[in-house]
Amino acid sequence: MGQTSDGHTGERRDGTALSERLPEAVLSLVLDLTDDAVLACDALSMVTFFSESAERLFGCSPSDILGNPVLTLFPAHLVDEMDRLLATVVAGERIRQFESEIIRPDGLPVPVSLSLAPLPHRNTSHATEEGYGWVMLARDVTEQHLAQAALAEIDSRLEQGEALSHVGSWLWDLRTDAVQWSLEFHRIHDLDPLDFPGTFESYMDLIVLEERDVVRTAMMHSVEASTPLDLEYRILDTDDKARIIRVIANPTLGSDGKAVGLRGIGQDVSDQSGRRPDTDALL
Repeated sequence: MGQTSDGHTGERRDGTALSERLPEAVLSLVLDLTDDAVLACDALSMVTFFSESAERLFGCSPSDILGNPVLTLFPAHLVDEMDRLLATVVAGERIRQFESEIIRPDGLPVPVSLSLAPLPHRNTSHATEEGYGWVMLARDVTEQHLAQAALAEIDSRLEQGEALSHVGSWLWDLRTDAVQWSLEFHRIHDLDPLDFPGTFESYMDLIVLEERDVVRTAMMHSVEASTPLDLEYRILDTDDKARIIRVIANPTLGSDGKAVGLRGIGQDVSDQSGRRPDTDALL
């Protein structure tokens, strides 16, 4: 133990051991620093503790909720679901990041992520329901849901734009060897997304054999030299018809400023390229 202000180890002037005071001090700091709402309930799910962050999230004061059922904080249509959830917690299970919804006194619904855990019995040799209950952390995920909805809208518009322009997008991450294609880029290669393993070599396998090394070298050089990529390669579709694909990409950079992959677009230019597909030579 470290030495206290009175020159002794492990005990303060008021006679309280540091080991007893530290958890209380840590808990106080955590409650002060966290933006998550913190609630505690007894075994009957009556609220026994309501933090300041809980006041802000739920829109009510401790005097409004202490001693009342925690289920009053949730909309009526979710009460049965929450009742079943709380029963599993009281039985001793922990729940992490369960998506639900609360209802504020003004009627405003708020999406939340809930984490719950039972509180241990103080006296394990004589366990009773008295003083036993559980704790809940509730996090407002409104902004997260809005961001997800915005991204979904952007993805939908991008997908529609690619379909209209017949230009697909792709990404290669050198660190993980992962290759991601948009739906339009899958269509350009006449390949179902479920049939594409999403690796660099599976990408190379779609290119005609005599051009794979050239494409592989060009892509690797683009990353190593951190220079743009602009090339054409040939593929065979499901009807064994040769087509020419043009890809343009720029290096993606890691936190250290070094290139770690490529991000680009691609298009079927069989009718535009000065090269002939030369189907007979490929079969």
